[in-house]
Amino acid sequence: MAPFAADPTSFLVEGTARYGDVWAIRPRVYVVAGSELTREVFRRTGKGFDVLEGAFAAPPVERRARQQVGGHSAMALVRGLRPAAVHEKTGMLAAEAAALATDWPLDQEVDVLPQVNRTISRMGAYYCFGPDAPALMHAEEELARLRIELTHRYLYLPSWVPSPSRMRVYRCQRRLAGRIREVIDQRLAEGRREQDLLAAAMQASQEDGMRPGNRIAYGLATLMVAAQEMPTRATGWLMMELARHPQWADRISAEAVSLPENPAETDSTHLPRLRLTNAFVRETLRLHPPTWLISRSITAPTELGGFRLLPGDNILVSPYLLHHDRRYFADPDDFRPQRWLGPDNADHNPAYLPFGAGPQICRGAALATTEMILIAAMMAGRHRFSGHATTPYRLDAKGALTPAGLRLVCRRRA
Repeated sequence: MAPFAADPTSFLVEGTARYGDVWAIRPRVYVVAGSELTREVFRRTGKGFDVLEGAFAAPPVERRARQQVGGHSAMALVRGLRPAAVHEKTGMLAAEAAALATDWPLDQEVDVLPQVNRTISRMGAYYCFGPDAPALMHAEEELARLRIELTHRYLYLPSWVPSPSRMRVYRCQRRLAGRIREVIDQRLAEGRREQDLLAAAMQASQEDGMRPGNRIAYGLATLMVAAQEMPTRATGWLMMELARHPQWADRISAEAVSLPENPAETDSTHLPRLRLTNAFVRETLRLHPPTWLISRSITAPTELGGFRLLPGDNILVSPYLLHHDRRYFADPDDFRPQRWLGPDNADHNPAYLPFGAGPQICRGAALATTEMILIAAMMAGRHRFSGHATTPYRLDAKGALTPAGLRLVCRRRA
């Protein structure tokens, strides 16, 4: 793919405005915009459109494990991330969000993303492993760092090339999966049954007649990384908007009073009370979708938007393009949480796709959204944010939309 401009998001917006909803960014690489065409690509993923392997294909042991996963095991992981399952963990998530607010350094400029990342990582560990979370706390950090540091250098190498960087990632995956297998073996030896994602996957595996092992361990290793990457970036944008819009932060603070004094007692019945907070989170994800650009490859001859596509062609779809399209959102470049409230509620806008759509929709959407709502409520309820610079970050759009270097000052509310 030809190199993007300094701001690739603007490059795609300008190109789409000039050439339409389908245009070639280079030979055999197409940009697809517009709500209907984008949803068609997502809907047909697995049927003529395929997911690229990305910078690092899964190691052979993980690929074999995926092929062995039975119906019960696969569905257990899906069910374990649905809204109903996430709501059962609201108390734990609220307690971690409250701890972030309590421990946040006051009256000094702080690098936001590292602070947020530690809490998001803890939330993911407790969600996946319950009482065994301390044994795996932040165990995914090395793998997450390797993915960020090495992805762009080796993005276009074929999956079969055993590059040194790819082998480093494989070794890191094996180490993390090995630590998860130790927890699995310990639970089996002790006959323990917990209420967490690992327990659900283990039970489903046994129902499939298989001993829990690599297929679960590698799946949860991947999930641990995914569960902290996107929510960390999204929460960074959330913090920035709290600083930029203090009046909205005040309204969220007033709304957060409805939460229990003991955060661990928060449950799913409290979430609907955070109506303004929910709108603020939705608008943050609309304006700054972390997964801003998604690739698909063509596996069978097909037609899309008047273009004849052949196997080997690649297409790029962008939630960012949709979210900044005036056909779907009035004043799309403005931060307006109120668009999610009242009679013009944008909840069912077909162009709102921060988590994708179709067979490959992000399974962690409910978990990430709930984490962001609770963090916004706890942080705004206790603190005010401000930044010393008009743009206290640099836009990093390589792979994900990130407010890199975001630094804010936090002061306790009176």
